[in-house]
Amino acid sequence: MNVLMGIGKAGLKREGKPDLLVILLPQVCNASFLFTNNHFKAGSVIYSQKVFEKSQTVRAFVINSGNANCGVGKESITHARMMAQRVAKNLDIEDDQVLVFSTGIIGKPLPIENLLKAIDSACSVLEPLDLKRASEVISTTDSFPKYDFAKVGSLEVYGFAKGAGMIHPSMATMLAFLFTNAHVDSFTLNQLHREVAERTFNSISVDGCISTNDSFGIVSLGVVKEDLERVKQAVYEVSLNLAKKIVEDGEGATRIIKVIVKNASIELKARTIAEKIATSNLVKTAIFGKDPNWGRVLAAAGSTPFPIDQFKVKLYIGEHLVYDGKAHLKATENAKRYIEENREVQITLDLMEGKESWVYYSCDLSYDYVRINAEYTS
Repeated sequence: MNVLMGIGKAGLKREGKPDLLVILLPQVCNASFLFTNNHFKAGSVIYSQKVFEKSQTVRAFVINSGNANCGVGKESITHARMMAQRVAKNLDIEDDQVLVFSTGIIGKPLPIENLLKAIDSACSVLEPLDLKRASEVISTTDSFPKYDFAKVGSLEVYGFAKGAGMIHPSMATMLAFLFTNAHVDSFTLNQLHREVAERTFNSISVDGCISTNDSFGIVSLGVVKEDLERVKQAVYEVSLNLAKKIVEDGEGATRIIKVIVKNASIELKARTIAEKIATSNLVKTAIFGKDPNWGRVLAAAGSTPFPIDQFKVKLYIGEHLVYDGKAHLKATENAKRYIEENREVQITLDLMEGKESWVYYSCDLSYDYVRINAEYTS
């Protein structure tokens, strides 16, 4: 039951590297896809959302990298439809069995004739899915490919992704595609998908910017029957690993920041405060400067609509208790060494009021982030 792929070149990337990927599934499969909540959506997102809502199944998809197919008028939807139709014709399947995804620069029309020729080329030579190669083809500013695999007994979950900038929940400027050999009906898969997405791809941020193109799909290949909780755990594991790779590859990033807010009265409070800390530019720049500036962390935590008790909370950087109603200078000195010595920096805020928690991943904000995005223009 192999998943197949084909690779093409449409000239969308300056380096002349492959920029088009076709994925063919062994049969029509149950699936779940989540798309950006940004109201300024790419034509490929608009097209794929409409097609997928009707069937909740998929047989193939095509992804182009280097051009977002966004902000160019309604022709963006027409071009997405043309790409789907071309894939369908080449593979002798129905048009509505093909989804289309794009990523790259906003505001440039797709060179559609080049795309269609690249699709012909990609469909003419299909080979078993290579996760590393697939990730490389769909990458834009990524500095390394993102893929992962989990196997538990007969259960398999694997996938690939891209993303490094314009990363923030709802979702991120990312594309991610997961496959499992487990049989899961579309309704159940969608429920599982949404739960996993909230704790993984919707709990990461690089720069607080929501994309026009992000999409996250899970495909059930329907080969084996497995316990649903086991499937969910494996999907969560692969999704979290891919999400963390996106944060690690944040444009110009030198540190991963893991924010844990625990013992909150309600889950929404834990999540809101964790997000506020993780997306604070002052916290992110402090970590880049290897500065355990706990004042910035607590200021961010206190700026949400949810009240905190500043005389009761405890704040840790790594294992170092830097604040528990008052500052601990020696611990702060130790926390500075901890940041200097670790690629992943953990910040834990204990609200000391309940049992709910949330984990949020971010990265530091460096000089290179400004350089990369200043040079990445239309």
